[in-house]
Amino acid sequence: MEKIQWWRGNLPAEPNGFVGRESEKRLLLRFLSGTPLTTVTGAVGVGKSRIAVRAARERQEHHPDGTWLVELSGERNGDLLAHTVAAVLGLPERSARSQTAALVEFLASRRLLLILDACEHLLPACRDLVTEILAAAPGVRIIVTSRRPLGLPQEALLHVEPLDVPGPETPVRRTESAAGEGTAGEDAAGEDRESSERRAGTRGPEPEENDALRLFLDRAAAVAPGLEGTRAGTAAVARICRRLGGVPLAVELAAGWAGTLPVERLADHLDDHFEVSHGRAPAPRHRIVRAAIGWSHELCSPEERLLWARLSVFAGGFDTAAAEWVCGDERLDDVPGLLASLAGRFLLTRVPGGYRQPAAIRDHGAERLALLDGEEARLVRRHRYYHLDLARRAEADWYGPGQEEWAARLAFSMTDLRLALDPASPTSVELAGTLWILWFCLGRLNEGRYHMTRAIEAAPVTDPGLPRLLWADGCVAIARGELELGRRRAEAALSAALDWGDYAAAGHAQLRLASSSLCSGALEDVEPRVELVREYFRRAEAATVSEPLALVTAAMAVTWRGEFDRAVSVLKEVQRLCDARGERWARACGDYVLSIAQLGLGRVAEAAEAARQSLDVKWRLRDATGVALAVDQLAVIAAVEGDGRRTARLQGAGVRLWATFGLKGFGAEGMSEPRTVAERTARQLLGDETYDAVFAEGYQTDPDAAVAYALH
Repeated sequence: MEKIQWWRGNLPAEPNGFVGRESEKRLLLRFLSGTPLTTVTGAVGVGKSRIAVRAARERQEHHPDGTWLVELSGERNGDLLAHTVAAVLGLPERSARSQTAALVEFLASRRLLLILDACEHLLPACRDLVTEILAAAPGVRIIVTSRRPLGLPQEALLHVEPLDVPGPETPVRRTESAAGEGTAGEDAAGEDRESSERRAGTRGPEPEENDALRLFLDRAAAVAPGLEGTRAGTAAVARICRRLGGVPLAVELAAGWAGTLPVERLADHLDDHFEVSHGRAPAPRHRIVRAAIGWSHELCSPEERLLWARLSVFAGGFDTAAAEWVCGDERLDDVPGLLASLAGRFLLTRVPGGYRQPAAIRDHGAERLALLDGEEARLVRRHRYYHLDLARRAEADWYGPGQEEWAARLAFSMTDLRLALDPASPTSVELAGTLWILWFCLGRLNEGRYHMTRAIEAAPVTDPGLPRLLWADGCVAIARGELELGRRRAEAALSAALDWGDYAAAGHAQLRLASSSLCSGALEDVEPRVELVREYFRRAEAATVSEPLALVTAAMAVTWRGEFDRAVSVLKEVQRLCDARGERWARACGDYVLSIAQLGLGRVAEAAEAARQSLDVKWRLRDATGVALAVDQLAVIAAVEGDGRRTARLQGAGVRLWATFGLKGFGAEGMSEPRTVAERTARQLLGDETYDAVFAEGYQTDPDAAVAYALH
């Protein structure tokens, strides 16, 4: 099985070399060992995030529950801060409590390191959340990066200044070799070097002596190798670093142009730009990054400048397809090439899945976009409709083989989906309902309810997307345990759908009513409702993952009534439907129920195979609840087989999984009886002392190894 360590943390790979900043990193590491909260402050572009991530990486072994980066630069809504953090941590949203309360409870027993990156625009929300976490979670360490501190009493502050710049240039002195003591060939080479340095009028500093110089040369190496081999080149780079005040982002932007202009001309061009805007005096620090961005903007081609401006409508990450859809037209017919060009000049950051604009670059692009007549409104519309199209394709393709890819793509686009879900947008009603795959199948129940509630409140009753939104909200409400609300939403959706003649929406609404009946114990109502679900879908000619999901719901009802043969028959139909389309999520749900039914019939081998199939898929889709339930089921099967050691180890691993992913209630109470019987059996087989030792061994196993063991 592929080793998937998504529960350990999410620190990104460093995109390029980490230059300098050793003293700042050491100080941050010292703070982390002695204080729960450190805020790294400093001006735009000074390198706060890189220092925080590098220090966190070096502290990983001290935080067994992971080191986690929460990027907030593109987030606009402080109400969603706890949801954003929970999603990064992989915390399932399974209850009707506030997300902040659920997150704080989850963190209370954790030993992890959390980086809240770029908090300045969400400062009140970050301050409140950090206060609650620190009060309840003594094992959590937090690094905040922000232009301003949070202002909390337990906060340690690390202020980051720009890098030191090279000292003033020194006149060139002829060496003894150049004065005639070397060979004729050496004399000629020396004269060439001297003439070049004489034209520059200086001899530059040694690169290893200055971090700003090293940073420029490191970033320029890909486009202009060999710069440090010439004194004149090094001297020109030193001029650039001094002009830019050692601000890392500004230095990187300049380095991105080293392959386009000779570095001496680059320095002259930069001097000219700054003198026009600031005179000969050094620019104030707070204006350096803005001036450097403006200078870089001047050097871009018209097409690069236009794409830069248009990309500013993206708040988070985007891939090439998204950039082409939103930004491309007859004026920009080579978006992939332009993206590569902007990334090569540090105007875009390459990230897994695509690109991201640094916040300062995005802000400059937004200013430029606002100056283009009609462009901003047009691009905002295209951004909204692109994400609606993305959601439509995700829903349609979810009933197929691409579920892992769509799960990753939706997670990658989450910041921009939140932006497009603004209730003032004309697409918000359809978008919020269409994203039921994200809310329900991928476990973002609480955030889904937040967006859908706002969309319902703003929706006109004549909106054709309202039936979908109502049944989707009902689906999420039922999954959160709000059965009465879910039933009311489903009934309203069914009525509206039939009025509109929307039989697909009617089928989905009826499925939610079947789920409500199942969860409330009205088992006799489930199968008739599922028959109606299938009839509505047939009338709509709808191919949807909800059809096999409806059959799983029916199979659960008959399983709970002890009709195992009927359950197996229904679940074989689920397998047929899903396998015909390469679908795995609904089939994995069915395989878990199939394992229970097969075990009820005494078919132990078949039960074990179904549970393993369910576990494999749920692990790959990061469905923490499904993973924990499948491991528990395999422990029960091991007890039936008389394997006490395997039972004890799997039960220990299962408890660790429930704890690791912050799960409780559904697993601990709803499925407790088989677990209790299995434990009693294993203790009889092993004795209490051996059971406890093997259980502890399983509990100490990390989730990757636990799942691998359960699957063999």
